[in-house]
Amino acid sequence: MVLLTGATGYLGSQIARELAHRGAPFRVLVRDPARAPAKCEVVAGDLLDAEALRKALVGVDRVIHTAALVKVWVRDRREFHRVNVDGLKALVVAAAEAGVRRVVYTSSFIALGPSADANAGEGLRHPGGFSNEYEESKARALEWVRAEGFGNFPVVALLPGVIYGPGPRTEGNLVGGMIEQYLAGKFPGLLGSGHQRWSFSFNADVAAAHLAALERGSPGQEYVLGGDNRSLNEFFRLLGELSGVRRPVRHLPFAAGKIVGALELACAELFGRAPQLTPGVV
Repeated sequence: MVLLTGATGYLGSQIARELAHRGAPFRVLVRDPARAPAKCEVVAGDLLDAEALRKALVGVDRVIHTAALVKVWVRDRREFHRVNVDGLKALVVAAAEAGVRRVVYTSSFIALGPSADANAGEGLRHPGGFSNEYEESKARALEWVRAEGFGNFPVVALLPGVIYGPGPRTEGNLVGGMIEQYLAGKFPGLLGSGHQRWSFSFNADVAAAHLAALERGSPGQEYVLGGDNRSLNEFFRLLGELSGVRRPVRHLPFAAGKIVGALELACAELFGRAPQLTPGVV
């Protein structure tokens, strides 16, 4: 039996579909059972609910942990650490106590930090100077996995690049949001020159890699799931060619982004409305 966390998210829903397609018995831990995928067992709860974890892990021999707090902003910023670091630790420890033989953990390229080296990969250390709480939480989680997880628990860490492809329009579906805005003529523009290069990873490939790691990944190892390295200028050029919708993409100075982000953040703190941009995202 496989336990999947994050099954209602962008990547997790893709993995759930693939597990169901393969006829593999699996269980999901979700906060809202009404949103759970079909053809699986469902346990209601979250990562910091010890009793829910215990129930979810009964009879489980392998775990795929994709659940994470992926947002531009939340009112209580400590939530990023609670979910993305403390939640990971709680699940891994509970899984070991339940006799689970493998935990596949979804980290992120962002946990490695920025690098000008196109060949950078496994083992890269984040230099610090985090841009936002999400980035810091994923880096701290990977630090824990490397320092304690690999040596004491059967953990395999996967680090996808910027994931793209069909799926729900969650905040984790960053590329889908950019495409939607561009096609609707509502994309505000790129900050800076647009020469920044991202490593793009197709979501079906990332899902397949998780299932491969479930069977063949070596505990104690990390694997970068990188794809094409493309600049944002190239991305929008290709999007225009493939969609047939050609629109000019504005380039905005980072200083302007910082100002707008600060205003958006102030409004969010005052009114509780999620900002479209924050200084940390810039």
